[in-house]
Amino acid sequence: MDRIGVPPERRPRALPWILLALLLLRWYLATLPGYPPDLTTYKRWALTAALEGVHTIYDDPQTTYDYPPLYGLLLTPVGHLYHAIAPQAAESRGDSATFSILVKLPPQIFDLLTALLLATLAFRKKLWPPGRARRGWLPALLYLAFPAVLFDTTYWGQPDSIHTLFVLLALTLILRGRPEWGWAAAAWACLMKPLALPFLPLLAVATIVRSGWVRLCSGGLAAGAAGLLVFVPFLVTGRGALVFERLISDATLMPYTSVNSHNLWWLIGSWRNASVPWIGPLTPTLFGLILFGLAYLGALGLALQIEWKRAGRAPIGRGAHPLGEQMHWYIAFTAVAFSFFLFSTHMHENHLFAALPGLILLAGLGKRWAWLCALVGFSALVNMAIHDLHLAHALWMRIGGPSAFYHPDLARPLSRFELWTANLNAALLVLLFGAFVALAARRLLRDARGALRLGDRLETQ
Repeated sequence: MDRIGVPPERRPRALPWILLALLLLRWYLATLPGYPPDLTTYKRWALTAALEGVHTIYDDPQTTYDYPPLYGLLLTPVGHLYHAIAPQAAESRGDSATFSILVKLPPQIFDLLTALLLATLAFRKKLWPPGRARRGWLPALLYLAFPAVLFDTTYWGQPDSIHTLFVLLALTLILRGRPEWGWAAAAWACLMKPLALPFLPLLAVATIVRSGWVRLCSGGLAAGAAGLLVFVPFLVTGRGALVFERLISDATLMPYTSVNSHNLWWLIGSWRNASVPWIGPLTPTLFGLILFGLAYLGALGLALQIEWKRAGRAPIGRGAHPLGEQMHWYIAFTAVAFSFFLFSTHMHENHLFAALPGLILLAGLGKRWAWLCALVGFSALVNMAIHDLHLAHALWMRIGGPSAFYHPDLARPLSRFELWTANLNAALLVLLFGAFVALAARRLLRDARGALRLGDRLETQ
């Protein structure tokens, strides 16, 4: 029996029952109405793609399709499946609890794939402590049962798990010396949600360091080919220009400092025009990007320091390291996701999601990382739950009376409970980011010192 008190030989027997319990929980949450405005929109997109062809999703302004085209392709089989189950309801654009479950299927499937990837990384990269349970299926199950993940993908039905998986998979493939496949995954991530775009510099640097400039170029060609596959239905029907026009125009939607995200801008001032000069000529958007860029450079700088010191005099593009020597890249991945949410404007309440798989992966480094993962997950859950329409109407808006803060999207003042909970949660997340920076810097600097000693040994040889 090991330290967590469960005989190792019994864990494989319990695994199917744990998975069954999680699937039942997820099925129940999927039957709930979730976030009705978005869920209704996803259903309309799915039926439009299935009944009229996916190439038409950008045609009618009434469809309000404001995503890159990959999500439309993923929703098409959902629309076909609903039409096969309830043809009359589908043709009349009817709704049902069954349709709610079906339209939540894509993020659920990608949740399972993300859990599988986390298990693979935990086993092969040795990011979790020794022992099969701790290194493998425990982080996978933790992800599937993580309350913030359940709330976002299963209850709300948001597709954040899709682009998050593609980006994490892209980094993993690049680190394993397969940059072409990695950049294909990166292209699909960006064509799912623009939230994947900030990870591209990290992927580019990792590609150059691990595989060299030539493989970065071939990776770019692979990304172009993968992206072209997604655009084929629109190009062959003469809608390519329309798609690009809609993507560019939709980038300016919701141009506010904070769109319900409990980040730095919620504390400074949420729901304000992010394009109006704030400090001199600096707009909130530009100021946030500067802060994000500084955090990005810090994470990349520490990761590159480890690479260069470990390499000794070896040139760039020397190939993949042993499996246990890639931790700094996953810390950098998490830093990008975390800092982008904290400092950027236009953020929604669910946009911290991309940091969660990375934090779960890093939780195996020790108790402090595990506590950080739990607390950030709690903050992400509070951020979504406090702005959930059903909970707000049934509970939150009735507690404490109205505040002086008028919420333009809800067209009502927030209650004192809603406002103070959001303020405290935003302050908590800022503190947690500081804790993350401290833990990451300590870990990366320690790895850099170890890499320097390794590099010195290589040079003397």
